Amino acid sequence: MMSTVRALGFFVNTLAVGVTAGLLSLTVARAAGPPGTESDAHLIAQGERLFALDFTPARGLGPLFNGTSCLTCHNTPRAGGMGVNGLATVLRVGRLHHMGFDPLVGHGGPIVRAHSVVELGQPCGLALGIPAGVNMTSIRNTPPLFGSGLIDALPEAVILAGAVPRGHGVHGRAHLVRDAQGYERVGRFGWKADTATLLQFVADAFRNELGLTNPLAPTDLLPIAHGQRQRCAGEADTPEDDGTTIVAVTAYLASLAPPAMSAPLTAGAQVFAAIGCAACHTPSLPLGDRQVSLYSDLLLHNLGPDLDDKVVQGQAAGSDWRTTPLWGLGTRPRLLHDGRACTIVAAIIAHGGEAASAVRHFRELSSSERDILLAFLRSL
Repeated sequence: MMSTVRALGFFVNTLAVGVTAGLLSLTVARAAGPPGTESDAHLIAQGERLFALDFTPARGLGPLFNGTSCLTCHNTPRAGGMGVNGLATVLRVGRLHHMGFDPLVGHGGPIVRAHSVVELGQPCGLALGIPAGVNMTSIRNTPPLFGSGLIDALPEAVILAGAVPRGHGVHGRAHLVRDAQGYERVGRFGWKADTATLLQFVADAFRNELGLTNPLAPTDLLPIAHGQRQRCAGEADTPEDDGTTIVAVTAYLASLAPPAMSAPLTAGAQVFAAIGCAACHTPSLPLGDRQVSLYSDLLLHNLGPDLDDKVVQGQAAGSDWRTTPLWGLGTRPRLLHDGRACTIVAAIIAHGGEAASAVRHFRELSSSERDILLAFLRSL
């Protein structure tokens, strides 16, 4: 979790949010275990409370939002997981035209908000739902967050090392993005790996889903006001969180252990590798003297037309997706970025592009080989 520590420390030093460096001395070992100092435990406990807190306009919620709490979408099977029955979706929107893709920032995009402070008894004239001009939408399902601290801690060099040809047309690429300070980083969070750090991921989520702006996401995604209109509750010209909320929630998420795995099923792992799944779903990545068994290379791969949502995010086109970590796969009732797949088989069959060869090999498996592979995947 050292990259989390560096990001948090840099954030505190440069933006002067008033959180002391001592509260941020989290370690890689603590990402998968209990906090080691009283200050660490205090920050994590604070983050846990804020993760579950129902925010109000007085605390920065709104004026448009998708949930009042992080738990709105991350509650199953416990805090940090997915939505109820594996679904908690939001809509990304945009406009396709001859010049390319327009995310309609400032005109109601790219994230549609389903709720308004009007529902809380506050006056607000901002419109909900899909804005005018949209001609494409993409459903995005909430992913589980367990093990995020370990993903955040992986050195960029480890991710970049995987961006090499692996045969059968498989060649992932790192999604290089700019962080809030303008530095080029390797993206690793989000369905299209468009976010470089856990801290930025949390900051964007608070702004996008709760409407709570902060120093790393200081401007809300509101339609540009034309003429005079009444200011809505929860609307502000300056960041509504000074950084302490997102730092504490990041520390809490970084402390969540990765999903527990069953005893290795060697035969299933061999089938998994033999048909080409491991070319993208790399079983483990090195972090210091340990291996992080996330079953992902965290790279972008072209997955073909069936999974092309037409949304461009940074360097990622519509058919480009980050390799989803498979740890915890057996506990997920819905799969793929939009939650369309209710079974592992359905998720596999939807793959194309760089995964076409692996899918073909999967289809050619005998029934016994398929059963062995699926038992392995459910054990992750």
